[in-house]
Amino acid sequence: MMRNAQLKVMPIKRTILVVCIAIMAIGVVLTTNKITALSERLTNGQSKLVWYMLSLSKEYDALITLLERYQGGKSSFDQLAIQHEILWSRFPVAITMANRGDAEQGHPTALLKTLFADLKAYESRFYALRFSSQGMSQLIGHYRQQRQLLDGFFQQSLAMPGHGYREHTRLLNQLGQLTTVMTLGMIAVGATVLMLLALDAKRYYRLAREDQLTGLHNRHWLFDTLNGRYVFNTHSMAMLVIDLDGFKAINDNFGHDVGDLFLSALAEKLAMALPPHAVIARLGGDEFAVVMPYQRDDESRVLARVLVDVAHQPIVIDTYLCQVSASVGIAHGKDKLSGERLLTHADTAMYAAKRAGKNQYRMYHDTMQPPNGKRHSREEPRFDEATPWVSGRSQGDAEQTSPNA
Repeated sequence: MMRNAQLKVMPIKRTILVVCIAIMAIGVVLTTNKITALSERLTNGQSKLVWYMLSLSKEYDALITLLERYQGGKSSFDQLAIQHEILWSRFPVAITMANRGDAEQGHPTALLKTLFADLKAYESRFYALRFSSQGMSQLIGHYRQQRQLLDGFFQQSLAMPGHGYREHTRLLNQLGQLTTVMTLGMIAVGATVLMLLALDAKRYYRLAREDQLTGLHNRHWLFDTLNGRYVFNTHSMAMLVIDLDGFKAINDNFGHDVGDLFLSALAEKLAMALPPHAVIARLGGDEFAVVMPYQRDDESRVLARVLVDVAHQPIVIDTYLCQVSASVGIAHGKDKLSGERLLTHADTAMYAAKRAGKNQYRMYHDTMQPPNGKRHSREEPRFDEATPWVSGRSQGDAEQTSPNA
């Protein structure tokens, strides 16, 4: 049931991911086409000329400002000369651009040539300012008149529908808005994709370390922990291995669905019985392991007794009364003892609890040996289990069956 629910989540996330990518692709195509169309309009000859002539106006303003500063003794003539040369260099380019344009669109070729000729005519008067400031006011007034002629051109451009400075500005604003929308959209879609990928990565990480039936940590998490944090030193660490006695009979008599529900319910009860500093993991089947730090040896014994009592409590699953017992093995860590070795010791102690009659715990000591001389292995089958506690549908009386041989 849990796996089916998880499988249903995957197509939904994938669908959202595909839709986000499709929206991003469509948005990029549409926005790119729009930006291309705007760029073509912005880069036509008329638009370039309007903005280049605007730069001429700015150069005139800069020259007039420097003349006024030079008149007040706040600027040097060298600065004036540089600005004059900059203004001079703009005119040939502007005239060339105007000659390439359509005369019907109001290109100011004659105006530019007149202004350039006038700039040449006043060149000698300009450079005479190096030696004398006489005629400074008249020269400033003359350049202002030239600047006003350029203003007249811009007024004419503003009056032309679909062309000129105003249209160019509108297109630039529209281009900026489209670029902003496209950027924000790509960021939003990208963030959504990354979020979905992060959720999937988190889910896969959880699936790799979480038991899907009980929700506890699984054996992969346990062995990662033992091979990581406790690979060289298990000092002040206790390991308890729990194996259920009689669980096979529940599967055989009531079915694996009931067995799964029983394991899930019992795992929850075992987890609730643990102290806050202990962690439980399911090793597989009906076997669990508890990892806990300890300060006194009796702490693990007390916990083992509690777990044995909790496991022995009957649980009703779908009107079936199910009851098992538990064999618990305890091992205490020490310096230079690895985590996997500690798990093997706890597993050996658990076998000793089974041989002693089950429904109890045993503490590991060095004289204990795994059954048949084998070391701990999760792949080896266990010896036959007894099934002391299995009942039929609860009708008020629980029927006890004899153990299997």
